[in-house]
Amino acid sequence: MTTSRFGFRDSGSFSFLQHFANPSFQEDRLAIGETAKCSVRRNLETLNSHIEDALVPTDPISVFDVDFQLTSFPSQVPSTLPSFAEDHSLQLPPDTLFPSKLSKQLSEIMTELVETSKSMGLGSTGMLGPLDFIELSTLLGVSNISASISAFFHSLHWHLPVVHFPTFDPGDITNPLLLSIFLSGATYTIPLDGGALPFGIFDVAEEYIFRKITDLSILASPKDPSHLLSTVQLIQSALIIEMLQFGQDNVQTRRRIRLVRHPCLVSTIRSLGIFQLKRRTAPTVCDERTWMHLVAEEVCIRIACWVFLADGFLTVCFKNHPSISVFEMDCHFPWSAGLWEAESASSFSRIAMSHSTDLPLPPLKDVMTQLLETPLGDDPIPWSLSVSVEHLLILIYAINSLAFQARSGLLRYLSLDKIRCASGNWRRIWDSVIGLLDKDQLLHLGYPKHAQELWWLLNATLDATGRSDVNLRYMDNTATDDLGNLNEFIQWCHQSPP
Repeated sequence: MTTSRFGFRDSGSFSFLQHFANPSFQEDRLAIGETAKCSVRRNLETLNSHIEDALVPTDPISVFDVDFQLTSFPSQVPSTLPSFAEDHSLQLPPDTLFPSKLSKQLSEIMTELVETSKSMGLGSTGMLGPLDFIELSTLLGVSNISASISAFFHSLHWHLPVVHFPTFDPGDITNPLLLSIFLSGATYTIPLDGGALPFGIFDVAEEYIFRKITDLSILASPKDPSHLLSTVQLIQSALIIEMLQFGQDNVQTRRRIRLVRHPCLVSTIRSLGIFQLKRRTAPTVCDERTWMHLVAEEVCIRIACWVFLADGFLTVCFKNHPSISVFEMDCHFPWSAGLWEAESASSFSRIAMSHSTDLPLPPLKDVMTQLLETPLGDDPIPWSLSVSVEHLLILIYAINSLAFQARSGLLRYLSLDKIRCASGNWRRIWDSVIGLLDKDQLLHLGYPKHAQELWWLLNATLDATGRSDVNLRYMDNTATDDLGNLNEFIQWCHQSPP
């Protein structure tokens, strides 16, 4: 192995970004299946209990109006995912043929998808017809519900942890969120009854969800997240479908998400005031009711942070001009993964107590200001000991976003020297945080474990800025939907002599 100009080894650096930008990869471009291989095996007992409750017949008389696919769940799953179905599948009696809340909800979703596909004019060009209800029922039947939802939490969830698994109840969520989670799981597992994903279903689901986002009436105050449940779940579903669509590796889809869907989602979240949301109390010992309230606040904060990450992703990979200003992010940072994944109020309380002496983190915009203004030779920033790997992922995207705007002339008051200072401070904190994690903990992370690649990329762009001998398309400020620019730049990083 040889060492490149930026001090990293060719075989290991940019491992994720090289995979993502490589034109030869057509499937699982976001490497979600790879993450699933080493993800933490979850305790699915509570989830299965909720599914079981949601499948209890509600109206036995209307038996002939429902999905008849209630059979015992087979254990077949793809090799890319843990064998959660084998260990945890619900065993439902084959003679259970009565309608349930969940089967009715799935029928509603199928009807709405068919109507949406018709209204989109699909079939008018002779290339793609409207979705077929019978074909959809093969996928969206209750016989697939357990494996699909479990697959979501074993795969995409690690990259987009905005749905709270310990309190998730599939029998008590909105249609858009149920649909997006179901499709996510179906993407990373084989439909258990042998069905396939209907062609065009992701585009129709995207249209269905974003029509609701566009029509959303802003009535509730984000200061009381419990009153925003349906709105929050709609935003969660939009974030999930955005991620799913990027995984489809279609340039036209990518452009639509970048130019239309993502700005719409950002505008909606901004109008709700979620970018300025702060917790009323820090994580502490609490009862069940208080824990649920804290979780509701945390979900909103995570929505703000992960839509900001999505915005940074578009800037880093496609040179998209940011839709969200770093200094607009006046919300608190999300909890660490340990608090977020705590399975009960008592477990949450124990973890909160173990971190009771940690200094609270300022809002993101204040953290960024300190990273930009703190000289590299100074003592470590006091709150840096409270930072998690997830926080560092958010911060490195923020620094990359500022660097892009500074190079593009959009932030003339911000010098590249300030960006280099923030970069150095970030790396110092990263080294201290990552040194506390063992190998297994790092493997179980989703995108945060790739944060150092974004630091390498940042420093490569800083090094290349203003150099007359560098003529790379990635260094201009023209947005693109082609990953070729990023791929070419990564290759230059490895091949260019010091």
